[in-house]
Parts: sequence; C-alpha cells; structure tokens
Amino acid sequence: MRDNAESSQFLTTLLANYTFNDNKIETYVPFILETITQHQLLSNKNELSGREQQVVALHKWCTRINSLLQSKVTNARWAGICFIKITLKQSEESFIQNLQSWTTTLMVLLTKPEPILILKEIITTLTELFNKTQNKPELQREITTQQLPRFNTFLIKLSGLNKELLPTILNALSHSVKNFPTIFRPVNEQTQKLCLNILLDGTYEFESELVKMAIECFTHIINFGGKLNMDYWKITLLKLVGSLNNILDRLFDAIDEDKDASKKLTGFEMPRVSEDYVVAFPILFSRFKCLSECLISLISLPTSLPVQIPVNQILDLLCRVYNIHDGSLIANNKDKTEYYTLMLGIPSLFMRCNKILSAVILSVDGHLTRHLRMISSILLKLLNNSKSRWLLRVSTYNLINLCIQKYGIGLTNFTSSSILLSFIIDDIEIIQKSQYDISINTTASTSNKKSGKKKELSSQITNSDALVNPSGIIYSQTNSDVQCSALEVLKNYLKKCGASISSNTRSSLDNVLLSRILSQNISSTYNSSNILLNEENVNMKLYECLLYSIISPSVYQPTILPHALRIFSAGQNSQSIQLQSFCSYALSICDLIFHNRLPPLERSSANTLITKQLEHTTVENISQQFYTENNQSENEKGVDNINMIGLDQSSQKTFDIISAQTSSSTMANIDEDISIDVFDGDSNTSDSKNDILTDKIDIDIVEQPQSISSEMSIENQKKRIRCPSPVGVEKELAKKKDHDRVYKSQRIYNTDEDSDDMEIPEIIMEGPDSEFEDNE
Repeated sequence: MRDNAESSQFLTTLLANYTFNDNKIETYVPFILETITQHQLLSNKNELSGREQQVVALHKWCTRINSLLQSKVTNARWAGICFIKITLKQSEESFIQNLQSWTTTLMVLLTKPEPILILKEIITTLTELFNKTQNKPELQREITTQQLPRFNTFLIKLSGLNKELLPTILNALSHSVKNFPTIFRPVNEQTQKLCLNILLDGTYEFESELVKMAIECFTHIINFGGKLNMDYWKITLLKLVGSLNNILDRLFDAIDEDKDASKKLTGFEMPRVSEDYVVAFPILFSRFKCLSECLISLISLPTSLPVQIPVNQILDLLCRVYNIHDGSLIANNKDKTEYYTLMLGIPSLFMRCNKILSAVILSVDGHLTRHLRMISSILLKLLNNSKSRWLLRVSTYNLINLCIQKYGIGLTNFTSSSILLSFIIDDIEIIQKSQYDISINTTASTSNKKSGKKKELSSQITNSDALVNPSGIIYSQTNSDVQCSALEVLKNYLKKCGASISSNTRSSLDNVLLSRILSQNISSTYNSSNILLNEENVNMKLYECLLYSIISPSVYQPTILPHALRIFSAGQNSQSIQLQSFCSYALSICDLIFHNRLPPLERSSANTLITKQLEHTTVENISQQFYTENNQSENEKGVDNINMIGLDQSSQKTFDIISAQTSSSTMANIDEDISIDVFDGDSNTSDSKNDILTDKIDIDIVEQPQSISSEMSIENQKKRIRCPSPVGVEKELAKKKDHDRVYKSQRIYNTDEDSDDMEIPEIIMEGPDSEFEDNE
C-alpha cells in the first residue's frame, strides 16, 4: 500500500496537470476518476509519515472542487460535481469538513436553469450527501433538518416541469422517505399522488424505469411514511385490489361472468377511458400490469410494523382472472370482435396473476396450505391452456416449481402426478418425423401413369432435405426456455417425492431422460437436429434430472444406475467445463450409492489376530471331532453338563457349534487334515478321549488369551473358548506354533464380563469349515 507522501504527490500532480483549465477539464474527467480509484488517492492512510502532506493535498483538492462549482463553464461545473461524488466514497474527513458548503452550493445550482445532465448529477449527489448523515445525529441536526425539506419541495415542483427528470426525482424521494420519514411528511400526499398518476396513466410501459421508480417510491411511502400503522397499510392494499377489480369490470364486460356486488372493494380514482374498446383495452391492460407490480412490491418488501395481508380478497381477484378461457361465454348484445380483442390480452393477465400468486406464497408461506387444492387445480388448468403460449408456460412452470419447493408432498397430494408429469414429458421429449414418406407419395400417385410417377418421385426426392439429412428424420421440439423450466420442475419433483410416482409414469420419465441424453451423438451428426440438444442449459438440466432420478429411485422397478454410470463417465469428456464438473460430482454420488459404506471398525494388530484365529479354528475342530466320535458314550455315561460354546450366529457363520443335545445324524464332519496335524497319534488313544469328554468347560467365562506359550497353566486353558482336555497340552501347543504360519483365517475375541467393549468380528469371505455348515 502506498504511503501518504506518495499519494499526496500523485494527487498534486493530477491537480496541476489536468484540473486548472476549465474549458478542457471535461476531457480529463474519466482519466482523473480512474486514477483516483486505482490508487485510492483520497483515502487516509493510517501512517504518521507524510500525514501533513496528505492533509495539504486534500485541502487543495477540495478548494479546486469549490472553484469548479462556481465556474461559468457548464462542463467545469459538471466535473466539480463528479469530483464531489468520488470524494464522498473515499474520504470521510473531507465529507464532514465540506458538507455545509457543498450542500449549499448544490442547492443553489438546482434552482438555476441547468442542463438535464447536470441536474441529474446534482440530485443524485445531494441524495448521497443526505444519506451519509443518517447515522450522524449532529450533522443531521445542523444540515439535513434544514436543507432536506427544501430539497423535497423543490423536487415536487421540478417533477411537473421536466418529465425527463422523473425517474431521478422519484429515486431521490424514495430514499428520502425511507431514511428520513419524519422530515418527509409534508410532501407525503403530493408524492403519493405523483406516483399514482404515473401508474394509472396507461401510456407508460410497466417495465420502464419510470414505472419502476414510481412503484418503489409508492411502496416506500406506504411502508415507511404515512401514518405508520397497520390499518393504513391494509387499507392501501385493499384499494389496490379494488382498483384491479375495477379494471377487470371494464375488460370483462364482454364476458358473461358471475359478479358478487356485496364484496366489491373501493379503489383509487382513475382517469376515465374511452368507450371504444379499441382505444380503452391497451390502456386498461397497462394499468393492470402497473398496479399488479405495485401490489407485488407492497407485499414483498419489508415493513416497519407487522401487517395483515388480505389473502382471501387477493385469491378472489386471481380466481376471477383464471376462470377466463377461450371457451368463456360472450355476454348478450356484445360484439364478437370485442370478445376476441379481450382474448388477445388474456395471457398477459395470466402472467401478472402468476407473479401475484408467487408473491403471496413467499409472503404468507404456510398459511396457504388450506388453499392447496385450489392452487393445484389452477396450475393444471394453466398448463392445459398454454400449450401454444410458451411465455405463459414458462411462467406457469416457475410457479409450479415454487409451490413444490414450498409445500412439497402437500401439493402433490392434491395434484395429479400423472397429469403434471405427462405435460412435462410432452415438453421435453423429442418428436421424430420423417421428412419424406415414400408410401404416401406412392398412394397419392397410383392413378398417374408409370412414367409420370417416376418423374414426380424423382423431383420430390431431389427437392427434399433428404440429401442434406441422410437419415430422413427431423426433430420437432418445444422452446428451450420451456424445456429448461419443465426440467427444473421435474428435478424438484423427483427430489421431493420421486419415490411416490407410479411405476408406468416413472418408467416413461426415465426412458425420456435416457433417450434425450443418449441421442446427443445423433444430434451432433445432422445439422437439422441440432436445434436444442446442443444448448448447454437444456443439457445440464437433463443431467441434473438424471442424477435426482437415481437419488430417488422407484420402489417398483429397477434403478437406472448402470446407465447413469456410463453416461456420467462419458460426460467427463464433454467440451463443456460446467458439464464436466457436474458429471464428476454425479459420479461421486453414484459411488456412494453403488458401494455401501460401513462405520469405521476398531482393529487390533494383525499378528495377534492371526494367532488367535488359528488357535480358535484348531480347538473348535478338535472339539467337534471328539464330540462326534464319543457321542454315544456321552449319552451312556450321562455327561449332560458339557456345554459347547458357540459364537453369535448372526455375526459369523463359520463359528457355529452343535449343541450337546443334537442327534448323531446331524453331527458335523471334522476336517481330517486339521485333526491329524494337531493330535497326530495321540488323538486315537482312549484315555485322551475320555479325558476330553469328562472335561467341563465353563461357558460363563470367555476371554481372549493374551499369548500362547508352553508355560500356560491348565486353569487358564479352561477359560479359553472351546478348549480341549488338558491332557497333552504341551504337545498341542507345540503343534500350534507350527500351524501359526499356515492357518490364518478366524478370530477369537474376549467376552469377559469385566470387559465393557466387545470387538466386532470381521466378515471372513471364505467357505464353510464343515459339511454341517454347508447343509445349514
């Protein structure tokens, strides 16, 4: 960052080289403003070095501004006003020191016959000066309280003299009423009347800057100015609704509609229109649009006090418009031409009503749940009546999208999903048509002569587009904006309640999505089909819908995940960077769906686990073998206290052990290799058999051995899982050391009552250890 000395040197150089010639200064204004902005020459650096030089340079700068404001050259005064505006942005100290002088000078210039360009700059600069005093009570008391009322009054007078200044004047008045409502009260009614005159004139375009500023100013007056109470706000809103109804009374005079005179609301006084509908209808349509925008702004913007929105009156107004359609009855003794003229403007009325309903939904939120049935019927009716009106269709889809986001499954319960999704399918699917059907031409020319038929056929093929498109197929699609809006609705519908869609409808949706995406190669091959499929917005929406179709799969049919994996993988090679990034994100989602994730498991060292697994396997097999061979002798001797320990069957199947009461026909056949390797010749002795059979194992105490050694006591051996007879322990343990290098498959874990944590067993992907497990 530059220090104060260097900044002051730059600013002095600018003053000396470019600001002292009043006749040429306007050519240097862009360069001066850019240089000051780039180097921040007017801002105060928090450094002591060069502080005095910076103060001197700023004083020279402000002195030069005052000289330019007093100049007789018009462009020099304009340059001085531009320099004030950039000073306000960078130097708070200069603003406080020169506020009084600059405000007084600009107010004097405002009363003089200056060009429109300078008047606009003066009004915007004074507005910024007053706004910066909002949080400064001392400056507000000494300057704003004295100068702002004069400024507001002069703006009202100036509005009747120069129509070109109206947007700038209304913008200044709206800031004044919002920031200083108490000071604005003397001109409150005059400003409100000025705004209504513009809105009710009927000759201004509702999207023009003038109408937008009038709506903003009128809304700020109602929300922040006036009487500042709930009744005043509600009365004004009802007057707007009443004015809209009065406009509809004249427009719908040619239609036989039911009118309820008891609920008629009073509105604002409007200038009379001509009796001739040709002249009156454009003015009335323009008034309806302007007042509807004012109603939307009044509902949407924040208020200083809590207010009540008359939802029922607004919905009655909307239903009155939505009930008009092409099949409405003509009133008696009315000209059909007037009826058809009205129908020309009905789509624009529908779009205005859609915006009003959207504003109401955003404002009242959950309070419209009682009206969801009516709203759903309105939405389906609009879709049905807007097949050839793509602007209205886009507006309707946007409204449906908002309703789905706000109410979700609550709205879909009242809306027929099959009907809504059928409209979406019709808008996003591709209609293939043959450019040249030889069968039709052959049938049409059967009465002709053979030679004439050949000539006609030859000419038709030559003059057709079949030579350009060898496939002979053209692709008919709807507007791209309609497709984008329809796909956005489909995406949110799948997101909110995709699993509740019927099987047939869901199958149709998935087929359309896959066919649209997979047909990109065809569309890029032939120019005639390159209409909408190559548009990035539509393509992105298709991929988004495909992803949400996977996230919310159907319950009654297989998922399309395998197809989506190939599509997203291919999309990573797309030329569109946006599509590449989305496909990478979609593949990460598919990976989470395709590969299940388990919680992290606590694992001990690998060597200890391998040793324990081998020991468990050997002891288990031996116990089963001896139990099988001596089952009969056990029954005779009445050895009923031998309890074979079995691990949890639900966790690992290879640890299952036959209980002592199992019949001999279901006994497991022990692996002979393992039994021979462990016991060798000792396993055949009758003494060892009897000892093992008479040995009792304590099933209540199961603990994990810490180590395997020849010095382990027989008491510790009894506590181990499925431990054999202590006879021949030394030989057995010696054998186990050799097998530790080979058999590493299963685990033993501690189930001691003193231990709080039990280790979760691994899922061993191996075959069964015995025929008993195969049968089981």
